Amino acid sequence: MYNREHSRVKTVTIATPSLHRPDLTARCLHFIQQQTLPADAWDVVVIENEARPDSIFPDPLPPNTQRIELSTNEGTTGSINRAVAQTESRYVLLLNNDVEMRPDYLAKLAQALDSDPKLGFATGKLLRATQPTHLDGAGDAMLMAGAAYRLGHFAEDKGQYDHPMPVLSGCGAAVLYRRDVLELCGGLDEEFFAYLEDLDLALCAHLLGYTGLYLPQAVAYHIGSATLGDVLHPRIVEYLTRNQIYLLAKDYPGSVLWRLLPRIVVYQALWLMFAVRSRRLGAYLRGGWAGLRGLAGMRRKHRALMTNRHITDDEFLAQLRESERQIYDWQLSLPPAERSGLLKLYFRLFGKP
Repeated sequence: MYNREHSRVKTVTIATPSLHRPDLTARCLHFIQQQTLPADAWDVVVIENEARPDSIFPDPLPPNTQRIELSTNEGTTGSINRAVAQTESRYVLLLNNDVEMRPDYLAKLAQALDSDPKLGFATGKLLRATQPTHLDGAGDAMLMAGAAYRLGHFAEDKGQYDHPMPVLSGCGAAVLYRRDVLELCGGLDEEFFAYLEDLDLALCAHLLGYTGLYLPQAVAYHIGSATLGDVLHPRIVEYLTRNQIYLLAKDYPGSVLWRLLPRIVVYQALWLMFAVRSRRLGAYLRGGWAGLRGLAGMRRKHRALMTNRHITDDEFLAQLRESERQIYDWQLSLPPAERSGLLKLYFRLFGKP
């Protein structure tokens, strides 16, 4: 059981979901214990999904660490919401258990949020744990068509992302959120379960008038897809397909949705082609059907979000356009052979943002 008293005066709560991978959790907790942020300023909540004695991190737990044991798998969203509900701190770090943070990661992100009350979240440079000379990502961006991309993903780190910059979203693997913003957004949307839930949260933060920051001085190492393994696992394709529909229905203002409809239709056709070529048509169809069935619920959430938003349709569209421009610039910086075929077709049709 989690002891609420334990986090009452903390600066940061670190929420770390786990599913049958105590080995990853052990390494993650090891690097957490090395953080330069004072030990009395942070605590950790490990959320063990489908907890069984042989599949959870064993006792004794490290200092400042608590555990929530769940009998079922509540996904990334439900797991983190459990930790947030049972703690009190200024900030919350969403941290996958396949991430290893450098010692100053927490301190640098917390300092960034301390310096600007309009920053809703901050994220650092993620390098590939298995190939640390290459990027896992430099913040997350999104096409105006509603598809998410991790900036610099798999590119060699040559210093091209060594300057702080605004970002639309931070990868949920290691992003620090202001607790007030999390609560204003109603936490992570549990209908997303996993994948794109971080982007949904970030879009909500932007709609409520907050911003996001990529801070390259904060560095961590990410394995990626450690639970399901293959990045094209059928479950991942299914969730991505469904949750793209959820994002569009929930987070896009009506006029923006209509203005961008040609792009959305074209991208979905390209995504379908990609799924077919990857032999994932069944997963795509399951995700598409689930997304359509969930439309009514997402539209109810959309109406509530639009009622409370603090930016205009044009301001939201400008943020999407800038995010798409970041994707365009990233692709242009790559050798032609390394560029995404899907994105090459998309930008050939719609040009530079």
